[in-house]
Amino acid sequence: MISRVFPFLYILYAQSRRFGASYALPDLMWQYLSGDICGGKARCIAMLKAFQEVIQEYSTPLEKTLSRDLTAKISIYVNFLNECRPISVSMGNAIRFFKNRIAELPLTMSESEAKAALHSYIDQFIGEKIMMADKVIVNHAVTKIRDGDVLLTYGSSSAVEMLILHAHELRKKFRVVVVDSRPKLEGQHLLPRLVREGISCTYTNINANSYIMHEVTRVFLGASAVLSNGTVYSRVGTACVAMVAHALLFWLLTHGKSALACLSEQIV
Repeated sequence: MISRVFPFLYILYAQSRRFGASYALPDLMWQYLSGDICGGKARCIAMLKAFQEVIQEYSTPLEKTLSRDLTAKISIYVNFLNECRPISVSMGNAIRFFKNRIAELPLTMSESEAKAALHSYIDQFIGEKIMMADKVIVNHAVTKIRDGDVLLTYGSSSAVEMLILHAHELRKKFRVVVVDSRPKLEGQHLLPRLVREGISCTYTNINANSYIMHEVTRVFLGASAVLSNGTVYSRVGTACVAMVAHALLFWLLTHGKSALACLSEQIV
C-alpha cells in the first residue's frame, strides 16, 4: 500500500531498515510527510521519542564502540528525516545535544548503563529545554494581558495557545482574534479548541489583517527560534502580521494613544 501511494517513503523505509533503524523511525517519517505531526516543538519531541526507541533496540556491533557507531547511525537517521521534511532549528539543537551526550559517554561504561543514561538525557532535554521553557514564556507573557484586551495570534502556536488558556484560567476577560492563511490553515484547528474553553474568538484570513488590527490591543506571535542577532524565525506570513502591528503601533504612539504590545516566543 505504501509503495503504491508513496514510492518515495517506501524507498526511505527500505533504506532505513537496511541500516537497522527502529520501526519507530519509518513511522515518524510517514507522520512528517503526511503532516500528522507539525510544528517545531511537536516534531522535535517526536524525534527525540523515536531516538529513545532506537536506543532501546540498539546493540553495539563487535569490534566497535557505542559512541562512534551510534553517532554514525543517528546521523544517517537524521538524513532520512531531513529527506521527509527539513529539520527545524529546535530539532537541530536537540540533535547536537544528543550527539554531544553520546560523545561524552565513558568508554568504560557498560552498554546497558550507557543506554539508560542516554534515555535519561533525552527526558531531561524535553523537560528542561522544551516544557520548562514553555512555562517560563507563558508565566511572563500572561502578565501582559489585561481585562478588556483583544488578543491577536497568527496560525497555531502551542506556546501562544498555552498562554491564552492560562490567562483564561486566571479569569482574565479578553477576546481573541485568530488570523489564518493557506496552505495549512492551522488557525482552523486552534479556533475550536479555544471556543470549547469558553473563550470569545474571531476568525479571519490574513488578507483582512490590516482591517482587524485596529481593534487589537495585544499581538502574540509564535516562533520556531530566536537567532543570536535577535531575528525571529517563524512560519510564512508572520512577518506580514508583525509589520502591520508595528505600523499601527507607530501610528498610535504618534497620536498619543496606548500602544500595542508585541511579543515573540522562543520554543527551544
